[in-house]
Amino acid sequence: MNIASGLLRSSSQGFDYSAVFSAASGSGGSFGPASVGVALKQAERDEARQLEMTRKSPDVARDVARYRKVISNAKTLDDVLKDPISRKVLLGANGLGDQSEYLGLVKKALLSDPTKADSVANKIKGVNGRWLDMVTKYNFAQFGISKLVTTEGTEEIISNYIEEKRLDMLDNQLPGLGSAVLFKRVAATLDSPIKILGNALGREVVTTALGLPKQLAVQSLEAQQQAIRQRMDASKLKEPAFADKIAQRYLIQLNGGTSGVTA
Repeated sequence: MNIASGLLRSSSQGFDYSAVFSAASGSGGSFGPASVGVALKQAERDEARQLEMTRKSPDVARDVARYRKVISNAKTLDDVLKDPISRKVLLGANGLGDQSEYLGLVKKALLSDPTKADSVANKIKGVNGRWLDMVTKYNFAQFGISKLVTTEGTEEIISNYIEEKRLDMLDNQLPGLGSAVLFKRVAATLDSPIKILGNALGREVVTTALGLPKQLAVQSLEAQQQAIRQRMDASKLKEPAFADKIAQRYLIQLNGGTSGVTA
């Protein structure tokens, strides 16, 4: 069975994207653009069904129900954060689900002032820019949880959490697939090196795709921008075909395959 055909096997979550990786690595063949392209297209095409299955998942349904209960009674951010499930949903909806265990950091980062350069969110933006994105959006230090407790705010968090869980499912089947799908959606807004570096997802996908080491983050901002400029024209990310190539190259590099995709 070839790699593309392997995608048509059913799994409990729909199509079995892991077949791409297992088929390539198991056969000794290269994990390249053709197989990755199939996985990306299928993941995007199957989005509605994946979201519905994720929404109906017992674990996700329980998390959502718990968040609704907590947020309906919350008066302060601490009320939301002290409940581990509510905290997981709030952070997960903002791409920070893997940080929910670090309650001390969570409180300090979310209550910091996004307008101050020495705030916690600003200090750690080079490591994970999602903290600053979240603090800038909600500004808990100034507005408390006023943006969370509205009907619109509650439904947005729940919708985003379900989407993040769907992307996690894709990542579990094929490492990086969820990130690649999300990157393609936002790539057009990352049309300069500085925008790429300021976006946690953009930084991860682009630097991995270009084979840049993690140690790049300790270099000066100008040096980081120059490293990207030397390897790709960031303005081309406005072109869907180019963004797709970068997403493919990210998946190939992440999974130890042979690229064949040039930036």
